[in-house]
Amino acid sequence: MATNPFKITLLISILSIAIALTLIWGTAQTAPNLIRYSTLSNDPYIKVESINVTANGVYIRLAIINNGALAFTPTGGWVEVVETGQVVNVTIINGTVIAKLPLTPQWMGLASVGVKGIVSGTLNGSRAYIAFFDVAPIHIINTIGITNVSYADCVLNVTLSVNTVVPVVIRPIINMSLFTVSTPGYYVFETIGIVNITVYAPAGSHNVTLMIRVSPVLGRYTYVYSCNYLSGFSKYTLWLPIGVTYMYPTGNITSYTLLTKTFIVGGGS
Repeated sequence: MATNPFKITLLISILSIAIALTLIWGTAQTAPNLIRYSTLSNDPYIKVESINVTANGVYIRLAIINNGALAFTPTGGWVEVVETGQVVNVTIINGTVIAKLPLTPQWMGLASVGVKGIVSGTLNGSRAYIAFFDVAPIHIINTIGITNVSYADCVLNVTLSVNTVVPVVIRPIINMSLFTVSTPGYYVFETIGIVNITVYAPAGSHNVTLMIRVSPVLGRYTYVYSCNYLSGFSKYTLWLPIGVTYMYPTGNITSYTLLTKTFIVGGGS
């Protein structure tokens, strides 16, 4: 009887399939023993260290956390503030990652923001990138200081350096005094009570000048010992307690602070 070629082909096919399934099953059983898994432990990551909102701009400082032997050295990158949509490249200063953004009105209504981005650098000598996202509170920094003082003919002129993110109103002055830096010290004048003066300064960085006529008409308890600097003394200290009202969009906030300035008549400080 002749052999049927179709039956032979079918048997060979079935046998080949069986062998193939056996090989696949055997590979599946041995694969877990052949594959080695590796995960990073104590790998570097990035978090937002601080967000300072100033009259000169917004400064975001990133901290690189190197917990283990894998040391990441930053070389560049970018950040984005989710709430404002601002994107800026970072600057590396002595190994510290800093991003500076323009101050926009949105920042005045925020308490915290989400910051995301990518920092590029080297990881144990190889090129590497770290992506991050972090939510951090913002710190609004307003500064007011005395830059110059002059006093003559019972008129006190005080130049203030005002760096604020919102407009401010400076008022009033409480218990100011001018005295010599010496042992013993001598008062040029002192006031006990309120000196009513009002000065407005817009948001940003500005110098404003307070001109105060120091005389008993300021109040019942104003003591003027000299209308000019004292003879024989060149170094003085001015104490100037003031009230400052910060005009935020959400409402005004008033605080009181003591400004001081030690200076040398004719220059110096």
